Amino acid sequence: MDPKWTKGNELKYLKQILENSDEARKQSFTDKLESEFKKKYGVKFAIALNSGASGLHAAMHAVGVKPGDEVITSPFSVLWDASIAIIMGAKVKFADIKYGTHNIDPEKIEEQITEKTKAIIPVSYHGLPCDIDEIVAIGKKHNIPVIEDNAQTMLGSYKGRYVGTDTDIAMFSFERTKHITCHEGGILLTNNEGLAEKARKFAGGGFKNLTSDKSKLAAIIPEEFQSPDFIRHDALGLNYRIPEFCAAVALAQFEMVEEKVKIRRDIAKLYDEVFSNYNSFSPQEVPEGYGHSYFTYSVKSPFSKLAEWKSFYKNHVSNGGDTFYAMMATVYNEGIMRELGYSDEYHGKCPITEEVQPTCMLFKTNYRSIEEAEKNISVLKDSLKKFL
Repeated sequence: MDPKWTKGNELKYLKQILENSDEARKQSFTDKLESEFKKKYGVKFAIALNSGASGLHAAMHAVGVKPGDEVITSPFSVLWDASIAIIMGAKVKFADIKYGTHNIDPEKIEEQITEKTKAIIPVSYHGLPCDIDEIVAIGKKHNIPVIEDNAQTMLGSYKGRYVGTDTDIAMFSFERTKHITCHEGGILLTNNEGLAEKARKFAGGGFKNLTSDKSKLAAIIPEEFQSPDFIRHDALGLNYRIPEFCAAVALAQFEMVEEKVKIRRDIAKLYDEVFSNYNSFSPQEVPEGYGHSYFTYSVKSPFSKLAEWKSFYKNHVSNGGDTFYAMMATVYNEGIMRELGYSDEYHGKCPITEEVQPTCMLFKTNYRSIEEAEKNISVLKDSLKKFL
């Protein structure tokens, strides 16, 4: 079996669910997972969900995003942050990134604010925290909620504080490639009771028994629920609840989160050594006081032309090297965003994003061991030497 999925208590916890054990019936693994996140991050409320995208949707609902509103986010990201806002009827405004960090530029955020702005959604990309203090200050100045997308930044830190504890509400992902994973899942963290209750109710079908601090998911149904006149729903909502099987695996993974993040950071140091010898490659800048969690190791390559980028990739793989990733297309250049007019509207308005995105090479940090990483990175070192 793959140690990624079985090194901790994953199989033990799954067995308890399959056996319908008293322990699993009396306290759900969803509740246990939420409790451990609250303890680790020092926040009041945690809401476990079936994906990070569901978390973003629930968070936007909680802060009151409605048709006609505007949401500001980064064009250097996945589509979810923008597409969910658009599905909700909002208009997306894009703020350019910083060249060194690849993260959203607070100054560019403020330039996009209007009286219609309902939410700011910064994305901590590749595992590097955003400029949290500056972004939070902008949100408070203009009375705009800040929703953190930390899908890639588990245990990332900012000035000695865990990322995800300072904004109005923050999302983390448990998708297949993330630091901890149950293949699909996510969690929201917040210290705001009102936002927590709204997010949980929306993600839990609008059941009236849902509160800010409890999933209320249990195999033993309270007797009062069975009365013919029992009213179950006091809000509209969707079913974004995390399955118990996924919660059990995520909990087992989270019990080992320090180890899982450390190995990625140690692997990043190996890449640092390699790229320190090549001035033409620029690794993502990590400002002082920022704790990178290295979902991937991002490098701006000297290959600004697509043919050059692909040529290096092909040569590296032919040399026995492991595959690596390109940065996905700038959000407003995705096919659907072109159809909606965002590409025409924003072309040339986020010049740093448009310069950085085509050159980026994202190298894997999710190897099972340092030994496996060393083997693959040694091939990368050889490929660079041969190609350049």
